[in-house]
Amino acid sequence: MIDHSKGRRLHLAVGAAALVIALSACSTVGEPASPTASPAPTATASATEPTASAAPTTEPAPDEPMLDASAPVSVQIPSVGLDAALIRTGIRDDGVLEVPPGEEGSPASWYDGSPTPGERGTSVLLGQVNSTTDDSGVFFDLPRLVEGDEVRVTREDGSTAVFEVYRSETFAKDAFPTRAVYAPVAGAELRLITCHEGEGASPYPNNYVVFARLVSSA
Repeated sequence: MIDHSKGRRLHLAVGAAALVIALSACSTVGEPASPTASPAPTATASATEPTASAAPTTEPAPDEPMLDASAPVSVQIPSVGLDAALIRTGIRDDGVLEVPPGEEGSPASWYDGSPTPGERGTSVLLGQVNSTTDDSGVFFDLPRLVEGDEVRVTREDGSTAVFEVYRSETFAKDAFPTRAVYAPVAGAELRLITCHEGEGASPYPNNYVVFARLVSSA
């Protein structure tokens, strides 16, 4: 059973909105499969980042779709042929956000400090851009998504939350816009996050973020 009490929503505000959470060490082709080789999103306190409120500050429109809490089971993105299982990850005691493993065929994950997909608020899914052996990471094709593409999340209660992509953007990890990505919203939204290539010493100095909003359920 999923508990989405006030305390849990406050945890999301502190753990995601007032902290910089960014995939920081994506695996690269040829790396050995080990815990340290997997991407490790890190949570780093930001002294200048204002604390976001624990709940949206506006009410959703009366006709805006919304679902009750139910943990996600899998994610489908028809436009890129993705159909992948989802596991649950959280924040470790050391403040580092857990992410799914980096081996070939590994699933994506739902960050369980965020609302379940389809609930009011910003739900967060994390995935590898590649595996520890090749470029078969579950979110390798995220940059191919365009506005209007559909993202479907199957949930434990048998329902499917259907989201529509409205924005995609690359952000430098050392300048990650925490509030813009994780800030509370009035409706039900989804963020899909992975690493992204760019210039610099690291092969993946950026994060790629897909923004989507709930449009229906099935």
